[in-house]
Amino acid sequence: MIKLNCPACGAEVEFRSKASVFSVCSFCRSTLVRQDMNLEKLGEMAELQDDLTPLQIGTKGQCDNEPFELVGRLRVAYDAGAWNEWYALSGDKEYWLSEAQGFYAFCRPVENSAGITRDSIFAGKSVYVDKLGMMDIDDARDVFCLYSEGELPFKAQLGRRSFSVDLSGPHLKMATIEITDSEVRIFKGRYLEFDEFNFQNLRRIDGW
Repeated sequence: MIKLNCPACGAEVEFRSKASVFSVCSFCRSTLVRQDMNLEKLGEMAELQDDLTPLQIGTKGQCDNEPFELVGRLRVAYDAGAWNEWYALSGDKEYWLSEAQGFYAFCRPVENSAGITRDSIFAGKSVYVDKLGMMDIDDARDVFCLYSEGELPFKAQLGRRSFSVDLSGPHLKMATIEITDSEVRIFKGRYLEFDEFNFQNLRRIDGW
């Protein structure tokens, strides 16, 4: 774990993962980028309104008997809605938990062995995903960062734009692709029911 101080307010900022380069100060909401042992302020993150997720930073769970903890979140938006991407750690392993309209998918990064580019993505087409084989492209759209919190392995400042692709395969297998100007990130995983994660330290929501 790396502990640094926010350059704006002086509060302690923790990085659980060596791969994390971005964080939002939990005290002053400054967005911070890490370069080695130095933090630089990029801007500020507004509070998120109407947030009804039961998950939060510090929520713990397990998948296939492997424990994990949520340490960061990216809320991704498009013209018709939004969803959450939670950054999860299990020791030195990195995972992502997608939360969208009551559906949950647990994913891990894989190599872009097929050399996927934006020009090769079309809804209704199939593409090869490392260790999964051919996957059907269900949806592809431009998205942007509406909100972020905690620590993340890339700069997740407000308004960050990317191209998001959803893919599906047999036996509830799924994959996602995120394409930015600088990189292509691919994740494979599967859908699970909420109770299958055995979550602990969930957020309390009034009326639930």
